[in-house]
Amino acid sequence: MRNLWIHAMLAGVAGWIFLPIALAQTPANTPNLSGIWIRGRNGGDFGPTVPVMLPATKRLYDQNRADMPSGTDEGHDQMDPSIYCLPHGFPRAMTVNYPFEIVQTPNAVYLLFESSQMQRRIYMDGRKMPDGYPPTFLGFSTGKYEGDTLVVETAGLNDLTWMDGRAIPHSDALRVTERIRRAGPTALEIDFRFEDSKSFERPWTAKKTFESRPNMQQIMEMTGYCEDRFRYNYGKKIFKGTVDWQSPEQAGGGR
Repeated sequence: MRNLWIHAMLAGVAGWIFLPIALAQTPANTPNLSGIWIRGRNGGDFGPTVPVMLPATKRLYDQNRADMPSGTDEGHDQMDPSIYCLPHGFPRAMTVNYPFEIVQTPNAVYLLFESSQMQRRIYMDGRKMPDGYPPTFLGFSTGKYEGDTLVVETAGLNDLTWMDGRAIPHSDALRVTERIRRAGPTALEIDFRFEDSKSFERPWTAKKTFESRPNMQQIMEMTGYCEDRFRYNYGKKIFKGTVDWQSPEQAGGGR
């Protein structure tokens, strides 16, 4: 079923990717959010408060942070899904210290992440998430402009990622509302509202600011730990024609 969805979506996306350059121009009254951005000085998490979690979520949260040094407000590396080369996904991609680019077109707004080379599409043409849409790392996002603000609703997320580096889990019931606006010539501000009836007692909110990188011509590839792990643990063996795959524990931890 997932493959059928992927093929159907690729057919629709292909037409957008090859739109003429002229179509990339948005209407004159649309706020200009385009550019390359990176998280601001308010840190990498959706803090400082921790949402009130339901018991099963709280147990998983505690397991993710077990044996961490006192005063460390982050999850254990070996419990982090991204250490096993899964994408950071959404919303966590908005908290990591890698840049992303916003590209606005009439039918969609694209967020291109250096992290895991993810491409997020926010549909602006009024469509709704189809019935039976399979959960994904970035979900299904729809948006509309309200004055100087882009309002985005995201659903259809899988449960394979953390909310942020604090190891807060979430379920596939997570719904995220973003209000994205310019906060100045070189600043972007996003208000988040998170709702997940399977994980949290009540909705919770956060605000993050991002700084522009006008001198950065393009975002780069970021494979980080996964590339290093392949090169040093697997690559040499493959290139010599002798494959001896190891478990994650045998290959060693760390990022």
